[in-house]
Amino acid sequence: MKEISLKQVADGLDAMLDDLMIGQARITAHMVAAAEAADCRPSEIIAKMDGIADKTVLDELWITDGTGFAYLTNVLGEDGLPIPFRFLPDQEKQPQASAFCPLLDSETDADDYITQVAQVREISWDIYKYVGVSGVDRKRIVQVGNALAFEEQGLLANTYASPVMTAVLAAFGENDLLSQRFTSRVAEIREVFDSIMSRQLAVHASLVDALVSYAEQAGWTAEELRLRLQRIVKTSPMEAVDIVGTDREASVSSSPDSGGIRHAAVLTKVERDKWQAIDHMPVADDPLAEKSVTIFNPDTARFVQVTIALDANTLVSPHFSLG
Repeated sequence: MKEISLKQVADGLDAMLDDLMIGQARITAHMVAAAEAADCRPSEIIAKMDGIADKTVLDELWITDGTGFAYLTNVLGEDGLPIPFRFLPDQEKQPQASAFCPLLDSETDADDYITQVAQVREISWDIYKYVGVSGVDRKRIVQVGNALAFEEQGLLANTYASPVMTAVLAAFGENDLLSQRFTSRVAEIREVFDSIMSRQLAVHASLVDALVSYAEQAGWTAEELRLRLQRIVKTSPMEAVDIVGTDREASVSSSPDSGGIRHAAVLTKVERDKWQAIDHMPVADDPLAEKSVTIFNPDTARFVQVTIALDANTLVSPHFSLG
């Protein structure tokens, strides 16, 4: 029986989170640009971030000004106020955060990004994974952070609830141990990966929903929004974004022959009085093996569906095989 090492599982998780978090940071960069174009105060934008974090698995957002000071973040201190933090280029003072400082020099049309493997962060001893992108309206860092849940914490959250993933997390950072242990339980790993991807794509959709609301406040036209979404899709691993329910409806896809929203039937079946995230399982006999998640927000009466293409070589794909 063929097997894969726990290191391959850990690397696969890291690569999957890289892709997902790049998409989240891209959307956030445009969301903040729209919010500030609408003259929203920092406190209003932070409240929006908190609302998304309450409904989804979003952990952290850090958005800086041109000096690297994070004036927008949903990470609060004991006093209930945003934690003051400035990104510094000094690797000795900030071995984790300094890696993102080059983004401050990126042009607004560059669409640069920096990914980082999970590690101890500066403001605590917790293990976090961060991805950052450049600003689209001015020079800044737009960073997304994901906590790497360990053992009991992960099991309580039902995020990594499998023996294989618990073993991977328990051996985190021990490359020799990860390389020496093997498993053939690919179906179990795929189930966990799919669950993580579903929850992360709900974050994408929620951020798009916020972007649309701010675009409306800023007076952006439907065409301006479509161009923004097109740029997000082109510069992230997302395959498509579909918005239904307001005058800012849009369908943007990386595929020129896309037929519009993938799972239109869900629009008629959703209860309209509560926020919901609907998971669409990838189909094994579909050669594209796309993964979609749709959210419905009763506050905006809007559906947002995001889709990502699954490479057959990734563990989450139904086409993945040990060979």
